[in-house]
Amino acid sequence: MEYLSQVTPEGGHPEAFDYNLAMHFMDIKEFALAKKYLEVGAKTGDWTCKQGLGIIWYYGLCGEQDFEKAYYYFEERRFGRSAYLLADMYHYGYYVKQDVSKCREILEELFIKASQERYDGRFYLSTFYPEVALRLARLNLEEGQASLFDLDGLYSARKVLAVRQKKSPTWMNLKTMRSILETISFLEGENYRFRDIYDLMVMDFSDETMKFEYNDAKYQVKIFTDTSETIYQFQNKWFHGPDDFLEKAQIEGKGITTVYDEIKGIWIE
Repeated sequence: MEYLSQVTPEGGHPEAFDYNLAMHFMDIKEFALAKKYLEVGAKTGDWTCKQGLGIIWYYGLCGEQDFEKAYYYFEERRFGRSAYLLADMYHYGYYVKQDVSKCREILEELFIKASQERYDGRFYLSTFYPEVALRLARLNLEEGQASLFDLDGLYSARKVLAVRQKKSPTWMNLKTMRSILETISFLEGENYRFRDIYDLMVMDFSDETMKFEYNDAKYQVKIFTDTSETIYQFQNKWFHGPDDFLEKAQIEGKGITTVYDEIKGIWIE
């Protein structure tokens, strides 16, 4: 890795290489190293590296949260992730004065730009549609304006995010998926039903077994409660709750979320 940090692919851009290294360390939660390479790329003016630094400061991933620094990086770009996190800052009054109208203005502008991407598979890895649809739905809920339009947007967001996780699995995708499913569950209430493995995040199961088929072989996941947490047992391994299971469980050497749409005959008993 030290060698990689000192070279640039032939014909490539140094800042892009720094960003790719940073994203590798973000994926494995080595945030201090990610910050190091983002800072290198940011000095060249690369906006993706600046956005990454904003994210690190916004969430306090290196142990210190600084909304002023996050605002500086997000305001400079005001597009995609930078923009919807900037909207969050206006929503909750982080560093800036709380302004829900400003938050809505940013989100609605982003939604228009991203809404068509949900129908085009070419954009599933890059679109910010899931994050924007989620925020708009929650804002409408807060203001008593939630509708079937929001629910439709959330289901589209779920589909896009599942494909993104299949092709490029990250813990951040799963965090967003949980928020989307929690909002769908709240809107549907008792009508919410189990559809696929992602619903494990929001539905209560204890002392039950999930069974399914994959590549003509049968599998089962035992779910039970041990003191204060739900434990998942699969392939002779133990997982602490559904998020841990979805992030780490493997089937035939593949992450379970990367084959979620190839799982058949799934049911809980």
